[in-house]
Amino acid sequence: MDRNSPKPVETGNPQADALRLGIDWLDREGGQQRNPRALREVMGITLTSVSRGEAPPETEATILRKILQHEDGTSAPAKPLRATELENWWKAREEQLRQMCAREGCSLTPRLVVKTGGGRGLPSRLSFDFYPTLGAEPEADTSTQETTNELLRYQMDPVKPALWLRLLVGSRPFPIQSWRGYLLLGTAALDMVLIGLLWLGVYALWMQGQAITTATLAQLGLALLVTAGLWWLSKPVFQLPTQRVTIAGPSFLALGELYGQLRTMPALGRKLKSREFAVVRHWGICPICSAEVDLDSGRTAFPDRLVGRCHDAPLEHVFSFDPVRLVGKPLITTTRDETATPS
Repeated sequence: MDRNSPKPVETGNPQADALRLGIDWLDREGGQQRNPRALREVMGITLTSVSRGEAPPETEATILRKILQHEDGTSAPAKPLRATELENWWKAREEQLRQMCAREGCSLTPRLVVKTGGGRGLPSRLSFDFYPTLGAEPEADTSTQETTNELLRYQMDPVKPALWLRLLVGSRPFPIQSWRGYLLLGTAALDMVLIGLLWLGVYALWMQGQAITTATLAQLGLALLVTAGLWWLSKPVFQLPTQRVTIAGPSFLALGELYGQLRTMPALGRKLKSREFAVVRHWGICPICSAEVDLDSGRTAFPDRLVGRCHDAPLEHVFSFDPVRLVGKPLITTTRDETATPS
């Protein structure tokens, strides 16, 4: 995760410092994926130029394709690099890099510039320029026309897991495809096995043909209570493969933690399908009233999704949650001006 990244050596060249941070971030965020590898090559070329005091150069997509082909050590024709795919990959994650630069005290943040080649066989060209980190605003999406004054930026901080989880798999993030990951999934599967055995026992008792008594009803009520409890414990883990981020209930959090989520996103520096499990907290500052915003269930208004709810106006100030870009758009925003009655 970004919080474990080493702080780059400050050289007095803010552009070079920003590019070194960006290269480190791409190595851990993209791993062996083709798009981030290509962007890393552009960053490396740009770093060499700005370290010499030169302007950031433009790199052709065809040259990047040959570089990747050479690194892979294959003579087979490589798949063409599409500038639009590189740009989409970058825009979906550039907010994470901006937050990383802000945490590390870097005054500039790299920004990808794509110039399409056109229809005459001209290759697309890629380069990086820079913008101030603290005053950076997300680029406007022409399809949705998001207003920056209502866009919520989420921060992601580690939280302390519950004692049983720390004893079982530790407190640091780990790949799902590891013995810790299989052990965690095994605990959820064990809960389902216990539920099955419990109801098998209830069924065996009822098949004996005994009269229904108060004790029988008490046993049935206890079975329902235990089933609900085990399902409540295992539900956040079972939802991870489809939702990637789930609400961590009190059973997964230490006593001192009020909010937290279970997160499985691509593992940094690992294979494509490898994901990393972590217990974190996504939160932000409400752009409407400046109160804290934490993730919550969408409930009946926004079923099957996580939303950000403002602490001071949890029913009115509600925001979407994008776990990749770490941003959210207003879903319900009732301001004082909107609710004021005419005089």
